[in-house]
Amino acid sequence: MAPAPASATHASSVPLTPVLSLAAAAPASASTVSSAVRSGPAETGSKLLSDVSTMDLMMPIEEPDLDIASRDSLWSQVGKASGVDPLLLYSVALVESKALYPDGKVAPTPWLFRVDDHLVRGERHDVQLAMAAASQFDSAVQDVGIMQVYYPMHRDAVRDPLTLLNPRTNITVAAKILRDGMRQTRDRVLGVGYYHSHTPALARNYGTAVLTVYQRLQAIHRPAHRGQAVAR
Repeated sequence: MAPAPASATHASSVPLTPVLSLAAAAPASASTVSSAVRSGPAETGSKLLSDVSTMDLMMPIEEPDLDIASRDSLWSQVGKASGVDPLLLYSVALVESKALYPDGKVAPTPWLFRVDDHLVRGERHDVQLAMAAASQFDSAVQDVGIMQVYYPMHRDAVRDPLTLLNPRTNITVAAKILRDGMRQTRDRVLGVGYYHSHTPALARNYGTAVLTVYQRLQAIHRPAHRGQAVAR
């Protein structure tokens, strides 16, 4: 996870980083950059897709049900498989990647990642191309996807950062991180906070933020169970 969660306010102030900007920021030669400019965005995108052979950028990413109110949502599926409360997973996602949608709805977004301490977000295909460019030029991919999983620390869980953009993969990896952290302590706040950091002060602040969201969601989605313990 990033040093600070990717909140809606923070994220909205950072526009999608164009593919060419990522390329230009990398240690590429002048001829490489000028060639990309001459070829045009479409051809540049195609070249990136063909060059990054380890990433199946043309493979469609499923469009899962991310509505927390849905009984068959991805949150429910992963939560059941991992033994983590789906509402708690969703609470972490809101802290990490919440966004304001055109219809006025606030919800987590899958299509974002952090590279070299810059947040990149936008439409799915644009974000995929931006990540391809970042990988092509050996930029440091950090937090990825809807749960902002910190790729350098959890790279053994996936074959490449693009795989981690897939919401199902992202939430599954995140659920294990969250579950493992909660099993390390009897302190509920710290356990949740370990998802973000093992520095006690940072963990406590983060855990408090997530559990505040969690309690509010409980009041909305589980009014008869307010105050229940976080499922482990």
